[in-house]
Amino acid sequence: MGITTSELKQLNCDMVYRMIYENNGITKQMIAKELRFSLPTISQNLGYLLEQDKIHCSSHRAATGGRPAQLYKFNYNSRITISVELLANMLNVAAVNLAGEIIAESSLDLVFTNDPLYFETFSSWVNHFIASLSCRPEQILGITIAIQGVVDADQEHISFGTLLSSSTFVRTDFAQHFQYPVSLIHDAEAAGIAESWHSAPDMNAIYLSLNANLGCAVIVNGQIMRSRHLSSGVMEHLTLYPNGIPCYCGKCGCAESYCSANTLIRKSGLSLPLFFQKVRDKNIKYLPIWQRYLQDLALMIDDVRMVIGGDVIIGGLLTPYLTDEDLDSIKDSVCSLTTFKNADFTISKGKYGKKATLIGTALTRITDYLKEERLVD
Repeated sequence: MGITTSELKQLNCDMVYRMIYENNGITKQMIAKELRFSLPTISQNLGYLLEQDKIHCSSHRAATGGRPAQLYKFNYNSRITISVELLANMLNVAAVNLAGEIIAESSLDLVFTNDPLYFETFSSWVNHFIASLSCRPEQILGITIAIQGVVDADQEHISFGTLLSSSTFVRTDFAQHFQYPVSLIHDAEAAGIAESWHSAPDMNAIYLSLNANLGCAVIVNGQIMRSRHLSSGVMEHLTLYPNGIPCYCGKCGCAESYCSANTLIRKSGLSLPLFFQKVRDKNIKYLPIWQRYLQDLALMIDDVRMVIGGDVIIGGLLTPYLTDEDLDSIKDSVCSLTTFKNADFTISKGKYGKKATLIGTALTRITDYLKEERLVD
C-alpha cells in the first residue's frame, strides 16, 4: 500500500522540523536547498510549526549588509518537564526545557514522612511552582520525582528506601494529586543519565555522585545499565573494609561510610566550605582527613573497575571542591592499587555538578518526547 497524501504531508513537516532542530538558526532557502522542497511547501510547514509554537523566527543581517534573513529556530521552551529531587529533609524542584536547561527552580525544607499530609504538602508546593511558570497545561510533559532510594523497574514502587525511613510508599501516593503524568526514578540513576547525555555511543563509564550520601550508576554503550530490582546499581554498598563503620543499609564497612560527603563532615566536624578552606591552607589537622578520603575513593574505584573497566565521572556536591591535583591523586592511587597496570582510563568531573539529578530526571521525559516528535532516533 502506498503512502497517503496526509502521510506525505506529515513526513514533509517532520523533515522540516528536524532540519530546524538539527540546525538551530536556518533560513527558508537553506531548508529548501537541503531538502529539495519547493518554497511554497517549506512556507506552509513553517507556518504550521510557528502556529504550534514549536519554532520561532528572528531577523539576522549578514556582515555584508543587505536585506535581513529570517532565521528559524527550534523553540526549546515549547515543552517543559518538572523535576523534583526528594531528599530526607528537603525538596528541590526545577522546570527544565527541551535543551536540558533549568529555567526556574526552588527549594523547600520538608522532612519526609510516609503519610497523607506530606503528600498533600508536597503536591501543593509543586503545583504552586508550576503555576508560577505561567505555562499552558499542554506545555508540561509531566513530573518526574528523583527518590533518595532504589526504584523498581516498574517505576511504581520503592524497593529500598532506608534513607527516607520507608519503602512502602508508591508512585500513586504522589500522582493522585496532579493533573500531569508522574513517574519515579532513583536519584543516582537520574544524575548518571545527565552525565551520559550526548556521550559517545560506545562510552563505558562509572558515575559516582559524591553528595551527602554516595550514589552510583553504570553507563554501558552510552546508556544507563539497569537491573530489575537494584535500578542502575548500588555500588555505594560495596564492602571496602569488612567489619568497618556501620552503614545505614545494615552492613558494615560500605563505601557509603567512607566516600560520601557526610564522611568528611562527620570526621572534620566542619561544614564543607570551611573544611576545604582548611584543606587548601594545608592545615595539618584536616589535610590528612582529605588525603585518607581520596585513598578510600581510589580503593572503591579500583574495586568497581574490576567489573566495569571504563572511565570514571565524578559529580555531586563535592564537584566544585575537587581540583585537577585531586583527580590526579585519585588516578595515581587507583593505578598503584590495581593489578592491571596497563589499564587506560580517565577520571573527570561531571558537567552538571549538584544539578545533575534535577537535569537527568527531566531528560527521561525529554528524550521520550524528542523521539515521539521524530527529532532524534
